[in-house]
Amino acid sequence: MTPCHPLILQLARGALRTRGLEFSAAPITLGQITLLPHQIAAVHWLNQRINAHGGALLADPPGLGKTYVALAVASMRAMRPLVIAPASLRARWRDAARETNTELDFISTERLSAPAEPPVARPVFVIVDEAHHFRTPSTRRHQRTASLCRSADVLLLSATPIHNRARDLEHITALFHLPATRTSAAVLRQRLTLHRSLLQIQSADGNAAAHCAIPRVRQRRDLRVPQRDSPLPHAILALPPLIDGAAEGHRLLQLGLLHALRSSDAAARERIRRRIAVTLAIEHAALAGVTPTPLVTRAFRAQLGDVQLAMPLLLGSSDAVIDPRLVDAAIRQRRALEGMLPLLTGNGDSARSHALRRLARWCTRPVVAFTQFNATASAFYHCLSDRPGIALLGGTTARITTGVISRHEVIERLLAPRFRGRHDAVRLLITSDVLSEGLSLAGVATIVHLDLPWTAARIDQRTGRAARIGAPVSTVHVVRLPAPIPAHVHDALDQLVSRKRECMTLVDGEDNEDSALVNTLRAIADRPASTGSRATWLTMRSIRVATPVTIAIVQIDGRRILVAADATGVRRVSSRDWSALDDASIVEHQSGRISALRRALRVSQADRELTRTIADPRDQRFQARRSSDHLLARVDRASRAESARDATAARLLLMHSSRRGGNSTGAGAAVAQDGAMRIFAGVVIVPAESVE
Repeated sequence: MTPCHPLILQLARGALRTRGLEFSAAPITLGQITLLPHQIAAVHWLNQRINAHGGALLADPPGLGKTYVALAVASMRAMRPLVIAPASLRARWRDAARETNTELDFISTERLSAPAEPPVARPVFVIVDEAHHFRTPSTRRHQRTASLCRSADVLLLSATPIHNRARDLEHITALFHLPATRTSAAVLRQRLTLHRSLLQIQSADGNAAAHCAIPRVRQRRDLRVPQRDSPLPHAILALPPLIDGAAEGHRLLQLGLLHALRSSDAAARERIRRRIAVTLAIEHAALAGVTPTPLVTRAFRAQLGDVQLAMPLLLGSSDAVIDPRLVDAAIRQRRALEGMLPLLTGNGDSARSHALRRLARWCTRPVVAFTQFNATASAFYHCLSDRPGIALLGGTTARITTGVISRHEVIERLLAPRFRGRHDAVRLLITSDVLSEGLSLAGVATIVHLDLPWTAARIDQRTGRAARIGAPVSTVHVVRLPAPIPAHVHDALDQLVSRKRECMTLVDGEDNEDSALVNTLRAIADRPASTGSRATWLTMRSIRVATPVTIAIVQIDGRRILVAADATGVRRVSSRDWSALDDASIVEHQSGRISALRRALRVSQADRELTRTIADPRDQRFQARRSSDHLLARVDRASRAESARDATAARLLLMHSSRRGGNSTGAGAAVAQDGAMRIFAGVVIVPAESVE
């Protein structure tokens, strides 16, 4: 292998380290668990950010061992962490703590959402698992968690931090205190998020086949059932609204009904019956002169096709002013909903359940079918309950042919090798999204989507239950079993999920160009260092560049970064630059382009500072700039008005005396600021033909 200059090795390893992909650190062992190289790199990366900024977010894909990384960070900091996670993950965290010989305190996300505030001591280190549950700042759990994290160091864990919009990431990282600097909050939060794709980790780890063996995910063709020509979608779109002005709320109602119809007839029937109960509550409350608040509408419950009525006068005041048209609108909507119920025959659910059973019978490995609605899971299990090897899993208990068993037992019958081939083994598990977070289903070879959730993140969470490190399968197949409804209904809802997936790309590491960059960096870092001078600056010669390029480690405002500068200005280091370094030859140890890099960095820093000032309306400089812009606009309007008057007078004078005149004015301004900057080391790459 060709030797490489020590400075180039330093730059390549620094680039890998900033991405959390430098795997040359010493091993870390906690109890019975020895961390893998990518987990060790994440521990050091997160610990540095927590020390500097008070918090960090680990957003690696599912199955890479984020639980053990979090416990290793807590052990390195010698702190007893408070773990905040969904209640379904309590046993998983307790098992991980026992395996690593660590101690922790646990409080569930649901407990923080309860009306009564839980008695929790002020923690010093908080681990928030499945942190995407805290993406809405107005919720009770977000506010209580933010209070617990106010004086503590925070580590957030979430494979899918962005669900609906880009601001989800900002709301999650707002749980820990950010330093009051002039750095943009969005840029700072992005620096505190570690997201590495599986492809990047495998590119950076030479022994990825042994250390990070995760099954390949393969999308199979959808299972098809005979499509029916149902008038239900058109009836839902023609559903009369309650109030003419509440268009947005009515569209959400229609979208929810279509979403339930795409899952199953049972889910649509349950959703329609619940809406019928709401219309009855609105009708009775309006007739009694009571405002139909959520407390009133929740009192009217739909159970087994019947509606339990309530007395609105006991739940609200009768002195409210009610729109008289509300009663007629509620009656019209209720009758339209009641007309939809006979169309939900359940024939489509029966056909789909038998297609699911045929798929499970032909699969040699266990199959898990996910749905968003409990009614869909119950309907499918009801159609297949007479067959052995099929189980239904709810919140805490499961059901098989012989009766009710525990959740732990049904997962053991599904995955444990000792049950394979036995008559009491579970081959097909039908469950809701209660299993889509935090738990390991390593050994499942097929994931079936009976419906698609509102967000693409939930889809990835389902697949991540089976595609995990050490899974005894090489490929996880993903299959969809769509409902037999018109294709345009599926397409409309799929477009909504696709738009949300676009927002997820802010933390998405699946980039072929980025993976090629990691391959090049690893190839450079693995080369032996050549003996000789350890110059701070080097000039290289390469045929891969057309104009001189400078790569350097630079410190700006206390933060070390890798930058490249060429004729176009300062930018990120690309794979083309590292490829040029990979086969470049050293020409000399000093360069006359260092001063040009310094000037380019100062200009870039001033541009970034000016951009942040313009973008922050709370900044005094922004206020002054806006005032000056208004003043310049007024001066410009006055100048143009004066020019117009002069031109009019000149034209009038020309008409009378054939003489000419004119006037012109102008003004301009420029602002520039410099930031604190230091250059540590770098190389200058010049084209081969430019060096004699």
